[in-house]
Amino acid sequence: MENSIPVLPEELVTEILSRLPVKSLLKFMCVSKSWLALISSPEFVKTHLSLNANNNEYTCHKVMMFERTAYTFRDCSVSSLFNNSFRDCSVSSLFNNSSIRANNLDYPRQVPCCFNMVGSVNGLICLVSQLKEFFLWNPSIRKYKKLSDCKTKTNFVYSVYGFGYDEFHDDYKVVVIFIIGRDDFSLQIEVKEYSLKIDSWRMVDNCPSITPLQQSGMFVNGKLHWVSIIDLKQSIISFDLAYGKWGEMELPCYWKGGRGEVLSLGSDRLVFCDYDETYMLDVWLMKEYGVKESWMKMFTIKISKDQLVYGFLGQRRVHMASGSEILVVFGSSFMIYNTKGDPLRSSKIIEANNWDEAEIYIESLVCPFSTVGTEDATKMGLKSSGCGTMK
Repeated sequence: MENSIPVLPEELVTEILSRLPVKSLLKFMCVSKSWLALISSPEFVKTHLSLNANNNEYTCHKVMMFERTAYTFRDCSVSSLFNNSFRDCSVSSLFNNSSIRANNLDYPRQVPCCFNMVGSVNGLICLVSQLKEFFLWNPSIRKYKKLSDCKTKTNFVYSVYGFGYDEFHDDYKVVVIFIIGRDDFSLQIEVKEYSLKIDSWRMVDNCPSITPLQQSGMFVNGKLHWVSIIDLKQSIISFDLAYGKWGEMELPCYWKGGRGEVLSLGSDRLVFCDYDETYMLDVWLMKEYGVKESWMKMFTIKISKDQLVYGFLGQRRVHMASGSEILVVFGSSFMIYNTKGDPLRSSKIIEANNWDEAEIYIESLVCPFSTVGTEDATKMGLKSSGCGTMK
């Protein structure tokens, strides 16, 4: 009997491949046309993303850091921050130790250096330049897309942004709120929304009279959230990406009235950080989305004056791990808070101590192009990189 190579069932091949890292899958797309079609298919991309997102070890979650002076991107895994952190009851010591080395990222040089990070969803990073040019970038597959121009009146005072995923329509969307000055010195609100699926912008109607105080909206529970002033009081304004409806929710009952900001703890938990003049940072968690009474104060961080830059607190991000530990990206350091009341732990990254912005993203195969023609775009990318395919 002649020796023959066993052929695995297609379902088993899919099961194995969907558990591999993105870097390996990019190489395996060159193995054959059938593997290229499989790995670039929307169904496989979603399955792979779901497995990565639900990985309790957070090995597929990364912290991206941008250093504006050096014009460089670096990242490290979230799991390494938890596993290599050290305990110390003194918060001041968090800024005096190093334990983790960051990796350089291959950043598309066509994107201008003067920009801000709008947000990260399913592996896609949204960037906006000073000229209001928007880019979607997936650093895991090294692909990016420049969005069509978002035109508005030239006399706008300032603008705020948001980036999220519309699960109902399977679409990625960018929202821009323009605050426009009128001739009578009053302000006018203009809102535009970009859809990746149809690759175009549209006007959004029925926006309430608000003054957004937060630069980038936070994506939680299918909605974008900004801290805003509504009828002379601070509230959290929300915008539902699937249905285009605006909403409002109140801040915690014991809010001190300081400079607040909405953050997220995972994809469905809303967090509010309150920073006041006493250099105390209160972190609140909304246990039940949309219910004011469910706000719960998690912890307070004492901030020394030497940890502030020109009076500015710096970057703040939070991320849950193992159900009881929370990673706080704070300025140029990382703190790990345990909800059980254990001492703080900290991590600091070697060679990445002075970044301007930080964002948590997940490694994925999600393509920053329109969902229509994703496979063709992938093939073009492979061809341009010199990767041939076989039958």
